[in-house]
Amino acid sequence: MKSVNSVKFISFISILIVTFFSGCQNIHKTPDGAVVAFIVAAEQRDMTKAWNVLSPELQSHYNSLGEKMRKSGRGALENEIAKISKFRSVKQDYRLQVDSTNSANVNLVTIGGPTHLIETVNIEGDYKIKDETSLKNLLNGITAELNKKEGY
Repeated sequence: MKSVNSVKFISFISILIVTFFSGCQNIHKTPDGAVVAFIVAAEQRDMTKAWNVLSPELQSHYNSLGEKMRKSGRGALENEIAKISKFRSVKQDYRLQVDSTNSANVNLVTIGGPTHLIETVNIEGDYKIKDETSLKNLLNGITAELNKKEGY
């Protein structure tokens, strides 16, 4: 017969294992996970992580911007994110909701304001932000205040 302490210990270990493995899952496996990953990367100003959540089409768009402005694509993306001086607070200012008609789309619903549609695309099992319009909608949805500077 097992003692109460050994049962508690086994339960505790089980919780740790489940927590560990759920924390190791790739967040990009769902459309809303990809959007959350981008938001976190933008707030942390981590351009590598933000870049990795963009679709090849969107990366190509930023690379073409970079060529025109003699900066890298990541530099063009960094410029967009650098314009944000203050981010909205999740749960207080907005929430994410997977679209009921198209599960690849995520709605960023601002509290008391508009809903921003973010399209994602599944590329080899990972969801990515699909296009320029979707990224613009995402950035508009999470931005509380912008810097006044123009361009590069």
